Order: sequence, then structure tokens, then C-alpha cells
Amino acid sequence: MDETTSSPLHTYDPIPDELEPQRKHALNIKPFLFLGTAITLLVLTVIFLPQYLNNTTTLTPTPIPNVDRIISNGTIVIGTDATYPPMESLDDNDNLVGYDIDLGKKIAETLGVTATFKNIEWDSLFTALENGEVDVVISAVTINDERKLLYSFSDAYLNAGQVIITQKSNTTISNVTDLNGKKIAVQKGTTNETEAKKYTSEDLVMSYDNFEDATTALVNGQVDSIFSDLTNAKGILQDNPTLKIVSSPFTNDFYGIVIRSNETDLTTRINEALNSLRQQGFLVFLQQKWLE
Repeated sequence: MDETTSSPLHTYDPIPDELEPQRKHALNIKPFLFLGTAITLLVLTVIFLPQYLNNTTTLTPTPIPNVDRIISNGTIVIGTDATYPPMESLDDNDNLVGYDIDLGKKIAETLGVTATFKNIEWDSLFTALENGEVDVVISAVTINDERKLLYSFSDAYLNAGQVIITQKSNTTISNVTDLNGKKIAVQKGTTNETEAKKYTSEDLVMSYDNFEDATTALVNGQVDSIFSDLTNAKGILQDNPTLKIVSSPFTNDFYGIVIRSNETDLTTRINEALNSLRQQGFLVFLQQKWLE
């Protein structure tokens, strides 16, 4: 037999010994490359995510029309300032009473809901309407051009012209032409305040938070007269026998129910209710009950 010589067995090493240090170095820097990539992604996220969120349209639910919500809730929330008898005031048991209170209840009944009243100071009354705290305002509010720019109004339900109130002992004031140089008390933010400035200097128009304070000022001799709507003037005289009305109404002041300007459906429904009550004779009934 021929003797054969076997060759030594060689194992293939893809990385020669002379390259081993470079391989180990590459393995050592891989974690740092990964960490750098992660940091870069994080920085990009912080930079661009807010812009993405700001440019993303937020879907908000469509609000339920106010008139539908009122019907669904079973009540209409009415704001009023109960310092204005006989239109709205508190009785001895702190119950709301007056022309506007009866009117609000009847309108609610016509709509098929109940009336929930909130007694709010005059200065905050319209803000409460704007913020949705109340659905409407029924509070002897005179309809005028300035207010109509901000709110919707129902049809007028009462004409209550302005009159002058003085002490019975006063003999110098009988009409608006006698008011130059005289102090006139009014409630702040009312059409009475606007009107008073036409007949005396502005610094002599004394504005009070409510008519109770204005009346006290007249009784105590701090002012010469009060400008008031005829409806309120009658209530003032009932509680203050030393005072008198010295003039016929010198303005036409029509009262309306105040509604937010975008509530056209509610305005329509309230006008329908008022028209129905007018035809039924209910407004005449309120006139007789509270103003005669």
C-alpha cells in the first residue's frame, strides 16, 4: 500500500488576528452610536411635536341649540335683579314677586317647561347671560340701540316711560327743564342714567348700585330728584309716602326680554309665547295687577 500523507485541518477565521483590535473597537462604539441616535430622535420629537399638535384640528361636539336644551332640561333659567318693585322684588319671605316674575313663569308654561329664577345684581346680570349662567334676562330691561348691538330682544311687552320723583315739599321741580344744576339720582348702567345727563351736568348725576340706595339719598336730601321708569316709580312711592311723581312720562321706554344674540330659535319661541299671552289678555291682567 502506498502511504498517504494527510494535510493539517484549517478553520476559516473571517477576521484575521491582525484585525482583531479594530473589531473590538467597533463593538465598543456601537452603544454610543445607538445612544446618539436616540437622543437625536428625542430632540426632534420635542421640537416638532408641539407644532404638529397645534396644526391638528380639534374636533368639538356640536352644541345643542339652546331652545332644545331648555326643553330637554324641562326648565328655563331666568336672570333678574329683584330690587325694582313692582316689576321684580323680594317679599317678606324672600320670595321673588312682581310683573316680570309672573311673566317669566307664564312664558315658561307656554314653552312647556318650568321657570328657574336667579336673583343677580344689575351690574352682573348681562355677564351672567353672556356666560350661559342664565338663558334669558327678564328684569325691566329697556330696548335701545346700544343694547341691540350686543343682544337679541323679544318684542316689547310694556311701555314704561321715565318720570321725575322729588320730595313732596319740593316746589322748584315740575318738569325736566327745571333740572339744570340739580342733583339727579339714578341706578348705574340704566337708561335713566343716560337720560339724566341730558338735563344736568354729568357730575351732578349721582349713580347708585340700586334704586333702594337712590331712594334713600332722595329721602335724606342728598339729591334733588330721581329719574325712574314709571313702573318702578309707583313702587317707590308705595314705600315712601314723603315722595311724589312730578311729571308725566317724558320718554318711551319699551321693555323686552334679553336673549343671547345667536339664539334666534329661542327668540322666535319667546315672541310666539308673548303674542299668545297678549291675545289671551294676560299682559292686560299683569298691568292691572301690578301697575294700577
